[in-house]
This record gives sequence, C-alpha cells and structure tokens, in this order.
Amino acid sequence: MVQENCAEDAPRRGFSHAPTGFRRMTPGLLKADRSAEGFKGLPEDATSPGQLLAALKAAAPRLGISPRLVHAVDWLFRFTQPQDWEKGGRPVVWPSASVQQEALGLSPTQVKEINRRLIELGLVTMKDSPNGKRYGKRDPKGRIVEAYGFDLSPIAGRHAEFRRLAEEGRAERAAMGRLRRRATIARKAIIQILETAHEYAIEGEEWQTLARESEALARALRAVERVDEMEAGVTSLERRQSAARERIENLLGLVDSDPKGAEKPAPQT
Repeated sequence: MVQENCAEDAPRRGFSHAPTGFRRMTPGLLKADRSAEGFKGLPEDATSPGQLLAALKAAAPRLGISPRLVHAVDWLFRFTQPQDWEKGGRPVVWPSASVQQEALGLSPTQVKEINRRLIELGLVTMKDSPNGKRYGKRDPKGRIVEAYGFDLSPIAGRHAEFRRLAEEGRAERAAMGRLRRRATIARKAIIQILETAHEYAIEGEEWQTLARESEALARALRAVERVDEMEAGVTSLERRQSAARERIENLLGLVDSDPKGAEKPAPQT
C-alpha cells in the first residue's frame, strides 16, 4: 500500500536564472548525502537504533544542536522500524509536512527551518521523489521497497563521532565540577583569613583589596563555562588565598595570641 504526502518544497518548472524550487546543494547536504550512500546498517558499536539516538542526544550540546532539533530527530526516529536499520535496508521516513507541524506544534515556516537545519547539520538528508512528494511503501514483512522523504542514515555514520563528543562532554563537566569545588574551598579559606585578621585587629588596605578582588573573581567564575578559563580563574583565586595565608601566619607571630574581645582570666590576688 502506498502512503503519499505532499512535499514541503515541490520542484517547479523553471529556466536559467529563475527560481526552480529545487533543494539547494549546501555543504551540509552534500556531506549527509555521502554518508547516506555508505550506509550498511548499524555500526559495529551499536546494537539498536536507540543507541544512535542516545549518542546524538548526549553529543548535541557540544555540536550546538538545540533541544528543538533533537526533539525533531527523536520524532522522526519513531517512524522507523528495526529492519530499516539492517544491512540492505534504509531508514527513510515520509511523514507529511502537515503531520510534522501538528506533532511538533510548529508553523509551516518553523518546520521548514527545522528541516533545513537538520540537513545543514548533516543529521538527515532528503531522498526526493520525481514528483517532489514524500511517500513510501512496505512489503508484507514490513521492509521498505520504495520510499521518499527523510533519510536518517547519516546519524548511523556519525555514531562514533557522537560517542566521542559525548565522552568529551562528560570529561569536561567532571573537570568543571572539580574546578568549582576548588574555587569554593579557596573562597571559604579567604573568608576565614579575613575574619581572623578582623578578630586580631590586624588592619591594612591589603585586606580590603583581598576581599574586593576575591569576591569579584568568585562572582565572575560562576558564569564561566570553558575549562581553560575556569582553570585560570581558580588558580588566581588560590594564589590570593595562599599569599593571604602566608601573610596572616607571619603577622600572627607578632601579635598577642588572644584575639580581641576574648575573655581573659582575672588576675589572682
């Protein structure tokens, strides 16, 4: 049984220098086309289509792929069947533009933009029919015998890349976590040093400067997202902490061992 849907961009007749309506040959489209042509089923490091989708979702932040685009790919995956991802098959799906709009809650213009971005990012390619419509047909066993629409096979070809980027992302998040903990420790240590200086009435512009600079640095670090920038900022904060600790230790050797305000025992008569 043939399922037929209208294409979002049906080709129109035209001549030289006139708009044709054909899909533009962008670098992303050409790259995705080459990947699709080499499709030979699931890669060796994947046992199900779900793993491909999971790898894409994990790598999406590092690739700059928005949640809306990830959701659109997730939705397209639902139209595939396991046999489409086997060697000799092809994961092509053909939902109509109207079904896509309704399912994603988007306008026709927004859907066209999402499809364009998916192609430019090399996540899908389009298998266009002669009449520009999306449609497909399966045999009694559910295998695709003819299909025109979204070809998801480039995602299989990029599985290793997605896994690598996802792992890099996990490592980066772990490094950022360690750096933020170091920043917290250094900031608390500086506060402790400042409180100690106050308790022992150790005055000087250096303490106001330390408080002002360390607070500004700690505040700036909260907005940092790159590991190298975070490392530089934390190192600077720790350097201030180390210098302040050395300074307070030296000064405490020159002052009364009791902080101001501490109760002293009354002299015996």
